[in-house]
Amino acid sequence: MFFCIQRYYLMHLISKKELRKLQIKKLTEFANSKQKLSEDKILKEKLLRSSLLTKAESIGISVSMPIEVNTAPIIASLWKMGKRVYIPRCLPKRKMEFTLYDKNTILVKTKFGVLENHDSEAIVNNNLDLIIVPGLAYGLDRNSRLGFGGGYYDRFLEKYPTQTLSLANSAQFFKQTTWRVEEHDIPIEKLILVK
Repeated sequence: MFFCIQRYYLMHLISKKELRKLQIKKLTEFANSKQKLSEDKILKEKLLRSSLLTKAESIGISVSMPIEVNTAPIIASLWKMGKRVYIPRCLPKRKMEFTLYDKNTILVKTKFGVLENHDSEAIVNNNLDLIIVPGLAYGLDRNSRLGFGGGYYDRFLEKYPTQTLSLANSAQFFKQTTWRVEEHDIPIEKLILVK
């Protein structure tokens, strides 16, 4: 099924809005599959062996939603490795910052279903060694990323450039970018794929 969808995309450049809708549906169906569980484990192991990760001390990563690659076991591994983990927190005017996340952090679910640290005393660090950037789709040919549509990561990375990587499972991966990439879309430095 996924091959047929990608084949359609390759024949037509699709708007980001339309692709987001299709990807959310596809990823929702994929979310509870055994294949996703297996791919999440593979992606975690590949990430933990990545030189970008092993060299980084401060790492930005989101607390995943069910349709994304599961970051809970990744975060647990980062803590065991002694890495400093920071999670994004949305601010007014579509801005974002990263707050320290440890085992004692209390998370609050936002109206979008994202878990964030809303502690006003939270330690903020926007100068991270590495950010693991979430998304709905990734194009290998241009290291492009289709996010959720807020532009938070693009704006953040424009202001605070750093090394980036993304984890793409088979439902998120496209050999060719089939959506319109805009000038402000910042490519991902490294894509980690299942295969």
